[in-house]
Amino acid sequence: MTGPGEIADAQRHRLEMLDAVYAAIQRRLEVLELVSNSDAPEDALRAVQQLLGVTEQHAQAVLDLQFGRLTLSGVARIERDRERLRAELG
Repeated sequence: MTGPGEIADAQRHRLEMLDAVYAAIQRRLEVLELVSNSDAPEDALRAVQQLLGVTEQHAQAVLDLQFGRLTLSGVARIERDRERLRAELG
């Protein structure tokens, strides 16, 4: 059974992930340039971490981002999810 503390932790983790993805979308040209100029996936991961100031796990979520999420509706969905989680977390 999942308790309220575990649910809040999962929500915070999801919000941090969405914040990292949203930051990458806002800086998509910089992210794309860093990734495409990286010699290896590990280099791209570190570059994204440094650019966005995020954890390795969050940088990996950025690297796993599909181009379809860059549509206006995809970005709007991310924004709505972020707002909803912020409201739920208070």
